[in-house]
Amino acid sequence: MLINLEHLEKKDINSRVHKVRAIIMNREGKIYITNMDDSYNLPGGRVETNENLEDALVREIKEELGIRVFKKEIQYIGNITFWHKDFPGEKQSVNRENDVDLFWVVNPKEIKLERVQLTNYEKHYHFRLMNSTFPEIEDLLNKKNDNPYKRFTDVELKTCLEEFEKYRKEEHLC
Repeated sequence: MLINLEHLEKKDINSRVHKVRAIIMNREGKIYITNMDDSYNLPGGRVETNENLEDALVREIKEELGIRVFKKEIQYIGNITFWHKDFPGEKQSVNRENDVDLFWVVNPKEIKLERVQLTNYEKHYHFRLMNSTFPEIEDLLNKKNDNPYKRFTDVELKTCLEEFEKYRKEEHLC
């Protein structure tokens, strides 16, 4: 699925990042989301060169949530590609393709924040882990702030949650 809200063409894309994201719920049915300077997303991150998707997801969950997840505990939901115009870069804005593979973690372990291993990038942007209900996430998405990444992460988070809801209905997991 391609999300291209600003009607870019393939030739307009000059940056590409491949990421994995995970839907992880606690026992109360709240979804874990990340907060970096009031820009929200699902746990996950970049797929490293020659790394398969499941290994990338397991690594990212260990880093961001401090829990070990086994491949048998993850279910693939699908791929969503986002084309973002004027995505903030380190030196200049770019037209970015964020290629996101979305997974659902079934029966995750209890998350203990003291086990989280943040990167310097995450520390710099004040990474926090939150768990929220769908209505609480909707409120966060409607909240305005000056973070230049928020308009991009909002689209990604909302789309991923919508795809998860479709997946649950199709698989009769509600």
